[in-house]
Amino acid sequence: CAQFIRYVDWLLTVPLMCVEFYLITKKAGAKQGLLWKLIFASVVMLVTGYFGEAVWRESSVLWGVLSGAAYFYIAYLVWFGEVAALANTAGPAVA
Repeated sequence: CAQFIRYVDWLLTVPLMCVEFYLITKKAGAKQGLLWKLIFASVVMLVTGYFGEAVWRESSVLWGVLSGAAYFYIAYLVWFGEVAALANTAGPAVA
């Protein structure tokens, strides 16, 4: 039960952090599509992580790989994808 409550909390707070991050990057020209990519990837990361930890433990490695892939997709967007391109375009004060 505690695991479930923890994941419910994360399902509320992590997408809110994505919204906050988007609002910060919007000043540099971020499009709304970035927001939805971040929210979708964060929900996939959390739901698949929960499945691997609490629901289908016998295939936890598979769920962990899926959760990790969503996490690394978010990291890619920030460090090498759309957010990095926005930072480079905005100039040295932002990058």
